[in-house]
Amino acid sequence: MYQEIIGSCMEKRTIMILLLILVSAALVVTGCTSQTSGPVTTISATTVSTPVISQTSGPVMTMGTPDRTAMTGTPTTPAGGSTALPTEDKGEIVRIKAKNFAFDVSRITVPAKARVIVEFENEDDAPHNVAFYTNPSLTATIYKGKIITGPGKITYVFTAPALPGTYFFRCDVHPSMQGQFIVI
Repeated sequence: MYQEIIGSCMEKRTIMILLLILVSAALVVTGCTSQTSGPVTTISATTVSTPVISQTSGPVMTMGTPDRTAMTGTPTTPAGGSTALPTEDKGEIVRIKAKNFAFDVSRITVPAKARVIVEFENEDDAPHNVAFYTNPSLTATIYKGKIITGPGKITYVFTAPALPGTYFFRCDVHPSMQGQFIVI
């Protein structure tokens, strides 16, 4: 009888150990194969200098819808907008930042036929660009900037349309990032 009790206890103990091993193995396998719901981003502990890339384009002829309020000849900028800064080489410098999947300006104003120099800084880890179109349906492109993954900087150079009007800019990767490109 004593041997039967010891044998029964040994069987129960063996079964418990086997169950613990199986549960532990299942947890390890589950932990090794779990997936996140979105992309995984790794962050380097070292600091890397940000490259600056330049991209240029020749003149582009486009048609647009004139903005009657912007044809006064004096650039004005409402809140959230950017008026291009004239430079000595007859170019207009426009600075745009992408951060948290949004541009820091919603309106850019430049003179007609101006040489536009866009200094674009992408502060996100995601890819962004700045592209300029004649209308919201994006049927005609004024200029399409190269897509860069941030953090990074790039300079785009192109000629503004000859016809004053309200045009549009956006990020081609994230179309909700957009604004007005006003030519006066």
